[in-house]
Amino acid sequence: MITTTLIMPVIAVSTAATIIFIGLGFLPRPSRATLYWSAAFSIAMVGAYVWLAQDFVAPVQMRALGSALTIAPMPLLWSGLRSYRGLARGYAWISIAWAVVAPTTLLATTYLGGYDVAFRVVFCTAGVFAVLISIDLVQLGPRQRDEALPLLAVSAGFIVLAVVTVVNGFFAMRGVVPEPDSLEFLRSLNLIGMTVYVICALVTTLLLTYTGEDAPRASRRSFEETARGRLDRARAQGDQSWSLLDIRLDDPDDIRLASSTAAYNTVTHKFARDLDSVLPADVDIERIRPDCFLVLVPRAQGSVRELATELLERISAPGSSDAFPIRVSASIGWAPVTAVGYDFDVLAASASEAAERAHDRGGDRWERVRDEAE
Repeated sequence: MITTTLIMPVIAVSTAATIIFIGLGFLPRPSRATLYWSAAFSIAMVGAYVWLAQDFVAPVQMRALGSALTIAPMPLLWSGLRSYRGLARGYAWISIAWAVVAPTTLLATTYLGGYDVAFRVVFCTAGVFAVLISIDLVQLGPRQRDEALPLLAVSAGFIVLAVVTVVNGFFAMRGVVPEPDSLEFLRSLNLIGMTVYVICALVTTLLLTYTGEDAPRASRRSFEETARGRLDRARAQGDQSWSLLDIRLDDPDDIRLASSTAAYNTVTHKFARDLDSVLPADVDIERIRPDCFLVLVPRAQGSVRELATELLERISAPGSSDAFPIRVSASIGWAPVTAVGYDFDVLAASASEAAERAHDRGGDRWERVRDEAE
């Protein structure tokens, strides 16, 4: 029988992970993704406590429920990743169904028989979700590869455990290993593996929560409120000397793939410093991502043109301490109120489209949204 020595670390880790993620992840940054991830950690924690209950009541049934509940959160982690990536379908219904079907199946087989086969099927099905988690982590892209690495590595390990489960079942069927010893071995692996899995999942989900594109939400709302207020006053006064610039590094994914984390951070830090050194003090600047900024500029178009040209030259110039092998450049989308109007959302969308056009035309240039009359 699984000893308390193996169960207690799972309880401690899953409880701490649940408290940490809800306190630092879900409550400060509530979203569908953080909700799914909070539920995943909570179910794993409940499973660990249920498994501990085997020492006090219905050992066979509690052990079966605990085994299922500790791996039941896998689809929720996957659904959370899909929601984090902004995909329309998170398939939450699959996660909910699995969280019900897996424990019910293992509990039923303790009465009806066939528990050994059901346990291996459940574990291998969880391995399928580990594959799906790995795919979604890879699709986050190179800019978040460091954040994804802990969960990606442990998901690969889980897939290996699923293969071991199949091999173990084959040996048990052939009588090479006694069935009770075989199941005991799998339960021990399950407990040890889930302890490591919970830790790695906590690290990755917290990092994604704080470094994702939606992380600086409060600051962005403040920028938007300030920008809307300035634009409303400019409209009321008939002041047309306002523009919104979308300034973004060219090919940030390629830069990230070709560099280390430290080198990429050096590039983005220099990018931010270049903006601070060139832009005048009366502009409003908001960082959307490390490689993208929005800037509200109260200047006539001639002055904005000079600023954009100087910015491009400064960004493409190598830093004094840089040893980066790739030339860095930027694209600027320029949306003046004379062409677009004073609505902030329209200005932002127009500037973004202009920045994309500048990039598509080779980058290291600015593109201005033209008035229809021009």
